[in-house]
Amino acid sequence: MAILSQGDTISSKEGTVVVNIDGKNYPFIEATEVSAQVDFNKEDVPRLGTRFKGKKVTSAEGTGTINGYLVSSIWVSEVLETYKKTGALPPMSLTTTVEDKTSSVGKQVIVLTGFMIDTVPLFALASDDGVMMGETDFTFDDYQLTNKFGGPTRA
Repeated sequence: MAILSQGDTISSKEGTVVVNIDGKNYPFIEATEVSAQVDFNKEDVPRLGTRFKGKKVTSAEGTGTINGYLVSSIWVSEVLETYKKTGALPPMSLTTTVEDKTSSVGKQVIVLTGFMIDTVPLFALASDDGVMMGETDFTFDDYQLTNKFGGPTRA
């Protein structure tokens, strides 16, 4: 029986994020947490001859969340200002690269296209100790897996 080597698990810190806004790349170094997922939308399919409802996938939806330090004005200057002046969001994508050099599984690169944030954080002030943080959900309408993990070494 093959057993996963603990060295092949991937540290959640071993990733980079780059946001492309209107053709310009911005390394998102202030990110503290980024996650994305694709959810399937399903319709019930009742059938004769069974007591169980079936399901049929009818579409998919990409969503995610970004958390980070508020140390950059790119969301305000490049996204919010463009929307305020033109009524349209600039085209955006988000690229994540995950590569833990201590793992044999290699590197994974995913590009989220049709990327749109739900909120533009302006500021977050408080009278107690802390640093300014922002959080926003986002959606995307497609993705490209441009480099996939090779998989763990099999024993």
